[in-house]
Amino acid sequence: MEQNYTSDIRTLKMDDALGLPGSMSSLGNEFTLLDDISWKDLVEAPIQIGFLLIVLCTEGEATFTLGGRKQHMEKGDLLISFGEQIFQEEHADQNFHAKAVLMSRQFAQNCIVGLNMMWPYLLYLMKNPVLKMDSEEREWLENCYHLIRRRLTKMSGKYTREATVSLVRAFYFEICNLLDARVQPDQSIGQNRAYAIFDQFIRLLSQHFKQERSVEWYSSEMCLTPKHLSEVVKQVSGKTAGQWITTMVVIEIKTLLKHTTLSIKEIAQDMNFPNQSFLGKYFKNVEGISPSDYRKGDSSKEFYDFKG
Repeated sequence: MEQNYTSDIRTLKMDDALGLPGSMSSLGNEFTLLDDISWKDLVEAPIQIGFLLIVLCTEGEATFTLGGRKQHMEKGDLLISFGEQIFQEEHADQNFHAKAVLMSRQFAQNCIVGLNMMWPYLLYLMKNPVLKMDSEEREWLENCYHLIRRRLTKMSGKYTREATVSLVRAFYFEICNLLDARVQPDQSIGQNRAYAIFDQFIRLLSQHFKQERSVEWYSSEMCLTPKHLSEVVKQVSGKTAGQWITTMVVIEIKTLLKHTTLSIKEIAQDMNFPNQSFLGKYFKNVEGISPSDYRKGDSSKEFYDFKG
């Protein structure tokens, strides 16, 4: 059952993370590595994490509540939080130390091609944010982490930023491999009806978001009312069904704009918009910038000037 916190809950933002102790490497305020942090460096509790957080425990252990559910992690474990979830510490070993990767959602959306691959694993991560890893899995992730760190500490060269982003993508896909080894496609969701509905919705959305953008279509496919679907999805994830649809569509449009040579007209056709003008209005309403201006944006704008 979700815990009820007061309205004083502080949101920890990327800018706050830049002030944390320990060795740090970063790309502006959108992507940061922290080499050695204690649990209290991140969680003074209760707080809401306002970014994608990946934590590898290197020493000690900690018990905490995430999204109302008690979790435990120890040396070698990996914590993945998509943000917007509320952290509350219960107990942390004084010897707890960890490495952490922090990235804004906009950074992830803009630089990680194939981000949509993560959606089918989202429900699993919401219920199991702490992953137990074997030595080989840890070694792969640690190698990726150290490669990114080495690149960030030597930010020189014409294509340094592009090289860094490529390493971040490799790190991301290694995490996808971890999740794929743990999540069975037809795995039972259990007895919780709300989570079963959310899982079905995310799977449908992953398959049909290019053709269908209305909550009504998804609710009809699931034999639910639009209101009930949105209420359940928000209860489980903190976002409405409509917000999930918009997120998926915009991520795909950004990917096509930045990483293909398709014209905006062709992207509109691929995404099942009536015409280029409709796509332009849809994208600008969400991002505050036209598709053509987004595509023309230079690398520094892509990494540092995202809309929140």
